[in-house]
Amino acid sequence: MSSPVEIVQTLQTLIASTYSGTVTDPLVLFKAKHTISNLCLSLLQVVQGPEEYTAILAESCQESSALHVITSLNVADHIAESPSGQLTLKELSKKTNADEKYLSVTLSALILHGYFIEVGGFGSGTYANNGFSDILRTESDGRKSMKDAIGLSADDGAKATTRLLDAVDLLAVDYPWAMLKSPIIDIGGGIGSLEVMLLSVSKNKDLSFIIFDLEKTVEDAKKAWSAKPQWMQDRVSFVSGNFMEPSPANSKIPLVTGGEGTYVIRHVLHDWSDEQVIKILQNVRNAMLESTAPGLTPKLLVVEMMLTETSSRFTRTTSLQLLSLNGGITRTEVQFARLFEESGFRVRAVKEVRGVDQVIELTPNLA
Repeated sequence: MSSPVEIVQTLQTLIASTYSGTVTDPLVLFKAKHTISNLCLSLLQVVQGPEEYTAILAESCQESSALHVITSLNVADHIAESPSGQLTLKELSKKTNADEKYLSVTLSALILHGYFIEVGGFGSGTYANNGFSDILRTESDGRKSMKDAIGLSADDGAKATTRLLDAVDLLAVDYPWAMLKSPIIDIGGGIGSLEVMLLSVSKNKDLSFIIFDLEKTVEDAKKAWSAKPQWMQDRVSFVSGNFMEPSPANSKIPLVTGGEGTYVIRHVLHDWSDEQVIKILQNVRNAMLESTAPGLTPKLLVVEMMLTETSSRFTRTTSLQLLSLNGGITRTEVQFARLFEESGFRVRAVKEVRGVDQVIELTPNLA
């Protein structure tokens, strides 16, 4: 396979010759455009590598479903019929009788591919048509439309999405976990996949963990960990409770001695509504403050995917999957910031790591 530089050089030469105006034969132009498309695909394959490219390809049914949903809801037609040529998310929701949350995530997946314009920039919530979304409008006055064809292509088979095995998660390598104060209290930690990942990296082997979750989940976690090497078992303990309870006495969220510990919430908040997220964070904050010693305040790490203007195709398709499986939502940085503020937290830093997650460092706002 050619290198990215070689592919780009070939693309530059071919594009210059194809679009210079000297090629007039329709068949030659047709073949040249297909060659350019294939070279672009080859460039993606080389840049992304087999694991990332395969994962994205497997997830592409989510984008097909998004195209089908937006077309079936006549979104492009509704926008075109608006006197201003644009509609807000709230207006689209009313016209289509579709939930704003679902519309927002679905449109975001299509905007990455050039369909529609978000008027005023990313996050404005106001949409207009462009050359690509016009093709989704109902055919009239000789205007080309692919609306009916999309209904045939995006069939029910795309809904049968299976879960993909996680690729190597570089979160354990890229974030300085070894510098954190132990124990690390994993809120909603499930059966301890984070702990397995972290302890598998040598520099993290001195960390200790408390996995906190519902009683049945903790029972399952204990069974899973009984098969781990003894040295790993020695680094992990378990506490059952319910993070929806407000007081530490009722929630059973573990307290740390003298503020010497770190709380982590990973891949939990996207499953809950804004109101529930605020409640969860406030309940964790209550436990953190009860653990606080003079001058020592525990840190909270929130590890989640975050939707940005430059989010990858994989992030956007995974967001669609979360939404379709359990109503989960991938939030933007602004949306997270509001939730943290309302929960009584201050954002100290946002750390980027390889992969789809970001690590948000928080401390309770004591002001």
